Amino acid sequence: MIDVDALEPGQQLPTFSREGTFQHWNRFAAVNDEFAEHHMDDEVGRHEGFSSAFIMAPMEHAYFHAMLRDWMGEAGRIVRVDMKLRNPLLRGRVLTAGGQVTAVHREGDEVVVDLEIWEDDDTGARLAPGTAVVAFAAPRRASAPPA
Repeated sequence: MIDVDALEPGQQLPTFSREGTFQHWNRFAAVNDEFAEHHMDDEVGRHEGFSSAFIMAPMEHAYFHAMLRDWMGEAGRIVRVDMKLRNPLLRGRVLTAGGQVTAVHREGDEVVVDLEIWEDDDTGARLAPGTAVVAFAAPRRASAPPA
């Protein structure tokens, strides 16, 4: 459980990792009807200029959501995730996502947290930099007794 009062800029989120496997991609493709050959066939990926088949962009985006959910649990809600795809995760590589708190402020009944987020592969290539905003219910403050 996140201690909302302890959130501050500079805090690191726990990392989230997934291997780029045909099994993972096939399940995602089945749910999203995204059986494009460059995601399933290494030869087609090579024909398109990559060294193998590569991840679906929406799946890469979903991994950011999974990382944030793992960190927040049920306590928060994802307001926004923005990312720039720089490189795809190739089959056989491992994606690691992480993030850092950049700002914390209160808006009404919520504590809003701005984050810098990123995804890299196991070679160190930056796959996707991005930003996210999440919100938590603000802790209730005890009111002062009447004078």
